Amino acid sequence: MLKITEVKTDRILNPTSIDLGEYVINPYVGCEYACLYCYVRSNKTTKRRKTPWGDYVDIRSNSSELLQKEILEKKPKTILLGSTTECFQPVEKGFHLTGKLLEILNNNGISYVILTRSPYIVEYIPLLSRQNCKAIYFTVNNFNRSIKQYLEPNSPSFESRNTAVEMLIHSGLPVIPYYSPVIPWVSDIEKIFYIFDKARKIEFECLNFRLNNILEIVNCISFAEPLLKDKFYMLLNDRLFYEQTWSAIEMQISGYARHAQKECKIHRHDFDKYFQNTYSSGSTSI
Repeated sequence: MLKITEVKTDRILNPTSIDLGEYVINPYVGCEYACLYCYVRSNKTTKRRKTPWGDYVDIRSNSSELLQKEILEKKPKTILLGSTTECFQPVEKGFHLTGKLLEILNNNGISYVILTRSPYIVEYIPLLSRQNCKAIYFTVNNFNRSIKQYLEPNSPSFESRNTAVEMLIHSGLPVIPYYSPVIPWVSDIEKIFYIFDKARKIEFECLNFRLNNILEIVNCISFAEPLLKDKFYMLLNDRLFYEQTWSAIEMQISGYARHAQKECKIHRHDFDKYFQNTYSSGSTSI
């Protein structure tokens, strides 16, 4: 059962190493979607919680009051929303924290970038259309239902996300379909280019094999696709096989992009590295 708690926070604008803004806003702590591959599971603060990830959401109820004050103090130019939480998860329907924060950012002329996978964002299209939203990275995917049940059982359906992306594009908003994670021998990459034929650009992030819980992830995928188990364990332990596999996938994605005449960017993780916190790097193809 989801535990919802209203809390006060000391500040709402926090410096971020992610190269999409100077500061980040996370109006909630926790996420109802409970994706198994979420980076936040490895966060030190998350690990200290006794309640499992996905079973709690803290509502930072004083977020809007703090934001107005901190904008005057810190004078930010660009703010990222949603680095460690989903700003548009189901609790937003009741608390409207993100909506209030968007109003304040708009009224102060502050640019912002959003990370999300929630179709509920379409409820805020009028707010997002007021010229301050610089980009929406909308996470999409299309692996089969059995794998989704293991990796992100509580997240919105892929179909509902696709519809939301199409609505955002139709509204003229700068949305980037962000296909993540790309899973070798599982992901149907070609299909994505045709689903989002109106998108100017599509970005891809490869599954990170240095996540702290990668063995659990691999075991879940292997349970759904038993014939892939040996290959996934080779990806964990064999650098050459790892590099060859991802190089082949990069070439495949680039080929599909050229055929679709679509710009794309691929975020690939090195064999022995975690995550670079950068969206500006990565190989780009047209």
